[in-house]
Amino acid sequence: MNFLPTIEPDWMKSIPSSSICQYFFVIFALVAGMAALVVVQDILVIVSTRGKKGWGFLLRAMIAFILPVVNALFLYILCSRSLLEKSK
Repeated sequence: MNFLPTIEPDWMKSIPSSSICQYFFVIFALVAGMAALVVVQDILVIVSTRGKKGWGFLLRAMIAFILPVVNALFLYILCSRSLLEKSK
């Protein structure tokens, strides 16, 4: 049973595919940037405490951000290959 409407609203049809793919690229860049900031922050905490906080912070941050970064990248690739290839 499909409860979601399958008809695209008229106002959405005017949005170009390139804009949708650019949105996914911006989201990927933001997620990757936030992940990098968290990793750098954890490294600074480890260095400033001379390792007393442990490397668990860094490992936990990297594990927590691997999935969102890879997911955002693949959403952009999927959009690029499916929507932009059709327009060429």
